[in-house]
Parts: sequence; structure tokens; C-alpha cells
Amino acid sequence: MSGRTDQLRDLVLKIGASTKVVEKQATRHGSLRGSGEIERALLGVVRDMVKQYGIQTKLTPEQLSTVVRLFYKGLSDTEIAERLGDRALNKTVSRARIKLHLFRETDLKPPFDKGEFLRLSDAGKSVKEMAEALKVAPSTISEYRNIFDSQRASERDGYTKRFLEILSDQDVSERMVTAHTEDGLQDTIDTDYEAAEA
Repeated sequence: MSGRTDQLRDLVLKIGASTKVVEKQATRHGSLRGSGEIERALLGVVRDMVKQYGIQTKLTPEQLSTVVRLFYKGLSDTEIAERLGDRALNKTVSRARIKLHLFRETDLKPPFDKGEFLRLSDAGKSVKEMAEALKVAPSTISEYRNIFDSQRASERDGYTKRFLEILSDQDVSERMVTAHTEDGLQDTIDTDYEAAEA
């Protein structure tokens, strides 16, 4: 009986040791993703966009990079603002997000006919004239002009594709760490439990 107890005790100790090893490996991967090549690549794309489009915002490039990352994680503008440390930044986040070519479904559903909007815009109508024709506030016209301009730029310049490529690398890396953790522990449990049972 004592021999069997010793085997089970050794199994528990070995599982604990394996867990620590995997945790250290996951930490190294997490550090790389957070402050290494992937984060620098994301920041580089953001800075390219700020320069190309003359983006003006109170958010720093690092904060804009956070906006991108959290947008693709599914957070709302308010939740992103909270992560940036100030819930009141939600409108700032929303405007910056549009400038970074990151659109939500609701962004692309204006309270007027989009075709008519584009026709009036292409005809060189002023914001006031368009507002009167479409029966909305001038601020709404300005808002959606920015959205549609950003949408066209997105289709033309391909920055969102670069974001997705970078963040897909991070997703793959995270899945690899998770799978390695789960597989490593399961292999340890299966192998050593069988040895303890023998």
C-alpha cells in the first residue's frame, strides 16, 4: 500500500512541476505578443495611417493601437474607453475607430438614403444643402461623410487587411499556448496515472 501511495504522491508532484513549466512558456509567449514583434507591427500600421491620413485625435498612437486590438476582441467603444482609463472617451474612441477604418454594422446604416447622399455629395452640394435635402442635421451629414470617406479609403488602401494579418498571428499564438498547456497536462496525467495504476 505504501508503494502505491508513493507512486500517487510522485504523480501529483510531477503534474505540479509540469504545470509550472507550461505556465512559464505561456508567460514568455504572452510577453512577446504584448510588447514584442506583434505589438510593434500593430503600432507601425497605426502610425502609417496617422501619417497618411493626417489623423487628428487626442489619443496617442499607443492608445490607437489598443483601440484596434480591443475592437477586434469585440469590445464596444465605451468598453474600450474604460480600458483606456476614462469612460468619457467613448466618443473620441468612436471617431478614432472610424479614422482607422474599423466599422461596426451600425456605422453603415445611416438615417437616410445612402445613394441619394452620394449623389448629392458627388454633385458638390454643401453640408447645409445635403442636410436640407435629406432632412437630417448638418452634424449627421458631416459624421456620415467621414464614415463613407473612410470606408472608401479602407477598400482602396488595405490597412484593415494588415490589422487582420497581425492579429491573426496573435490568435494563432494564443491558441498554440492554450493547446500546449492542455495537451502537456493531459499527457502527464495519462502517462503517469497509468504508471501509478500498474
